[in-house]
Amino acid sequence: MFADKVIQTLTESDKNILFYFDTDGSKKEELTAIEEAGIKVIEVTQNYFELKYKLEMEWNAVKVLLYHPFAKPEGKKAKKYPLLDLLAANIELKLDEVSEFMAAYKLQEYHTNLVSDYFKLLKIKSTQKKLARILDPENFNEDNLKRGILSIVLDFNSVEDRFNCMNKWLNLSLDETKFNKTNATLKELELDTLLITWFNNLLDSKEDNLSIESATNWITKLKYNIIVANVTKAKATDTYTSLKIKRAADSYKLLKFFEEWQKNQATNKNIDHIFSTLGNKVNALAIINWYGSTTEYGYYSEEMLDAILKMLYSEVGTNALKTKEECIRWRKEEAISEYIKNQINFLYHAAAMYAILESYKSFRFNTAEAYINEYTTELHKVDYNYRKAVIAFDNVRDHLEEFEHTALPVFEALNNKYDRFLIEFNSEWQKLLAENNFNFHNIDCKKQFNFFEDNLKDVDYKMAVIISDAFRYELGFELYNDLLADSKNNLTIQPCLASIPSYTNLGMTNLLPHKGITVEKGEQDLVYKINGKPTISQYRQAILQEVVTESVTIDYAEIIKFDREKGRKFFIKNKLVYIYHDWIDAIGDKKRTEHETLEETSKAVDQIKRLIQKVYGWNISHVLVTSDHGFLYNHNQLKENDREVLPKGKGYIKDNSRFVISDDFIGKQDGYVLDMKNTTNIDTDLKIAIPRAINRFRKQGNIGVQFVHGGASIQELITPVIKYYKQKKETTEIVTFKRIDNVNKIATGSIKVTLLQNEPVSNELKSLDCNIGLYNDKGELLSNEVNLSCNATSNNPKERVFEVILTLNSAGSKATFCYLRAFDTKDKNKLNPIVLNDLITISTLMEMDF
Repeated sequence: MFADKVIQTLTESDKNILFYFDTDGSKKEELTAIEEAGIKVIEVTQNYFELKYKLEMEWNAVKVLLYHPFAKPEGKKAKKYPLLDLLAANIELKLDEVSEFMAAYKLQEYHTNLVSDYFKLLKIKSTQKKLARILDPENFNEDNLKRGILSIVLDFNSVEDRFNCMNKWLNLSLDETKFNKTNATLKELELDTLLITWFNNLLDSKEDNLSIESATNWITKLKYNIIVANVTKAKATDTYTSLKIKRAADSYKLLKFFEEWQKNQATNKNIDHIFSTLGNKVNALAIINWYGSTTEYGYYSEEMLDAILKMLYSEVGTNALKTKEECIRWRKEEAISEYIKNQINFLYHAAAMYAILESYKSFRFNTAEAYINEYTTELHKVDYNYRKAVIAFDNVRDHLEEFEHTALPVFEALNNKYDRFLIEFNSEWQKLLAENNFNFHNIDCKKQFNFFEDNLKDVDYKMAVIISDAFRYELGFELYNDLLADSKNNLTIQPCLASIPSYTNLGMTNLLPHKGITVEKGEQDLVYKINGKPTISQYRQAILQEVVTESVTIDYAEIIKFDREKGRKFFIKNKLVYIYHDWIDAIGDKKRTEHETLEETSKAVDQIKRLIQKVYGWNISHVLVTSDHGFLYNHNQLKENDREVLPKGKGYIKDNSRFVISDDFIGKQDGYVLDMKNTTNIDTDLKIAIPRAINRFRKQGNIGVQFVHGGASIQELITPVIKYYKQKKETTEIVTFKRIDNVNKIATGSIKVTLLQNEPVSNELKSLDCNIGLYNDKGELLSNEVNLSCNATSNNPKERVFEVILTLNSAGSKATFCYLRAFDTKDKNKLNPIVLNDLITISTLMEMDF
């Protein structure tokens, strides 16, 4: 066995000399076997000078066993041992378990006592696997070994850092049995003092044992200091100030510990529970009372978030602007749950809707053009924010629990307010239209029946026209804003006035090229024709090709499956492509799915954006997006007085919950009767009856009434025409930004920088992408680097505010100053700072090695 061990050791080692001290001479008989294996065996006598010469000069490339038939010199004799330098530079064979362990991991002689102290654990194979990171000469030391064994006791599978060990121990406090067992094991291994020292250093405390009492004291102090981390001046009413950690370096360590705990997927789920149990002496609601709900805290407990939400719910209807501003800040908070985010989004959009409505004393304007202008510049945002609010609320409706009594009345009030807006605004709008006999020809607004003439007649380049059924104006504006953030392209959006009745058959007909539309009375519906061809889907391509030979119609569901090669070939053959997208109308027009309409609108916007990007990838530079009509949606169940008696027609009758077409009508109508030719370019004597404002006709059958179109509300009639095209010449103007905070010192290891994008992104001003960080005077990075996209399209400056948090790295923690700089992402070498080049003082030398 001895011979095998010698042969194995020298074979596997990069050293050539192996020392062995045979105290009792028992291994001498195996030397022959070693020599036969090709290893030179030298029995050491007293001729050290000659031996050393040969080892260094003659046998320096030979594997050599230096067999000593005597005990290894110890103490003073060891220092006089002539081959001591060679022994230190090579390897010694020891046959006890500790020695074999050390040899296996190439540990040094001075590691012997440390290995012996913990060998009971170290000899276990699973322990060795878990400690693999430190079982080498470079990383094996007392600190690392103790941390490694502590990690194993805490049930980690590898050596963890201090912070992870500490937060794992705190997590164990939730299980009394495991907690006590772990503490007993740590005490037995004399590792309890190590963990106590870590916590005391971190929290400036003087605990002397591992217990639930110590954990409670540590968590109490941790919770308070994390919550008030951003509070610069303590309030006199604050009764917890004795818990406050005074030194900036200690505060920084604490923040880093908590940051790592929040990142740890294995333990971060219990933070709230631990803070609410062990840290229950710190009343978070009292802190909010002392420092206010608008203060930015370092941590928000569930009870803090609940209190803030309840305050927002209570004020959204009475102080909309304040609520909106609060929600703008909360929408940027990444640490809150989806459940909280959805409620914040609901409150934000509800407040935004209320704020718009509060700015109007009435909805009475002098001209149809004024109504259209007011709607397309401002009042469409009421529809937008209502839609977004309902979507957000639907995402949390089934999980409100204790918030149900708070949130439901706010949601009901929102629906009532929106319904009231729809009624009041559209009552005035329709009253003005009626005064002018619903004569759309006299309204100064692009008409849908002139769509091709106005937008496509003289086009001499390839064009994709996306027609999305029921894609109303506010959805178009959302799409427009989303696309506007793309700095490579230009966009325009214009309102287009659809015809009455505002339904698919007529709207799709209007969008085709024609010199005039004719109408015939069909059994189920009117039959609209262009050049004698019906305008239903199977004839639209033929109608289009009569004007543009190289043209085609296709459904979204088909073209979205095209890959790049197929898409490019498709457009090589065709100059003009009409793409029909039917998502919103397909969902809303069915009674069983109409309640999903608003939620599905977001999917429709995403589908169109995806399609546009695909088409651009096929080298098509011009895309136009429009719709056949808009829609009305009421979440509230309609009341009886929202329904009108279905008009009685003479002769031909085509009825709908929002319109009736007939040759004439019998008796007086509750709503309005108009000539069809006044809202179309169809020469016909047919008449149309529509209900007042947003009312529906009482119509028999399994039809939906929450989602409707066909009437004369502005939401049904105003459609978007969005033109999206690549720039022929790159725009050089980009948005600018400025810093609006006054912080010039780092005292806690990080700095929060607040920036304002000065202008909204537009066709004239493109978005800006930049990298922001802290640098020394040599341009070396002293912090993390944050990529900032200044691509906000809002006209509200508060929605163009960005916050960037920069945390010092190890080099930054040793510096005394740095520069806050921003670089355009195109400036790869970071030679030319833009806007920011601010000197920042680092006030305290941070101890980063904790």
